[in-house]
Formats: sequence, C-alpha cells, structure tokens
Amino acid sequence: MTDILQEVAALFDRSGEPVEGFDMGQVEAEAEAIMSFTGRPYCLVRAWSIIEVDVSEDYKVSLATDGLSPYVLYASDVVLHSGGKRRPGDWVRSTFQRSFTQGFLFKTKNTTYLLMGPGLRKKASVEAILAIVS
Repeated sequence: MTDILQEVAALFDRSGEPVEGFDMGQVEAEAEAIMSFTGRPYCLVRAWSIIEVDVSEDYKVSLATDGLSPYVLYASDVVLHSGGKRRPGDWVRSTFQRSFTQGFLFKTKNTTYLLMGPGLRKKASVEAILAIVS
C-alpha cells in the first residue's frame, strides 16, 4: 500500500486524540449555531475530525495573511446543513479554518460547523487531504 493510501486510510479510522464537542441535542445545537453566527450557513456534524494539515512555513504565513489556519474539518455524518448544500448522512471536508471557538464551533470562510458529540484531532499531509474529494 502506498504511503498516501495508508495516510488516507488513517484519516478514516477512529484513532487520534479524543476531543469532546457540543454535548446537547440537535435542537440545542441548531439554536447555538444560529445565535453564534447569524447570517451565514451552518452545518451540524457528528463523527468528526479536526485535521492539522502539514504545510510549509511559507504556506502557513500565506494562510495567516488571509486570516486562516492550516486545519480542516472532516465529518462522516452531516446532521443538518442550513442551506441544504449537504443532506443528513452525507460527509463533508471543509476548507481551511478561520476560527475554532467554544470547543465546538469550527468556522471557515463561508460556513460555521457545529461539532456534535465526541471527535478527534489528527494530522495529515496536503496530499492526503486533497485525496478526500467531494
């Protein structure tokens, strides 16, 4: 098995640093998402991982200039997408992180993800992340 294939497979297993997300139900999660970031799409997810992407220092600087950090979200269970872009049960891979607050709100340039229940922190290469396509 190639190194990239092994790395991608590791992204889908349930190993990693355990992290707790939002610990209430879907109704409370949706209310929290609405109150936290009004006027932008939100997505409630379960079975999630925050992945630190291994990028060069120059790329980190470039991301920081744009107000971003080298982290992406992968979730294998979309609960709800406010704009209907994703359906319940779909999976999602986000773009780079703009902010991460309250231990469960992962914000990208366009979407706020509310991380429900337990999740993981992992690390991966850019190549492995790009292998996960929608």
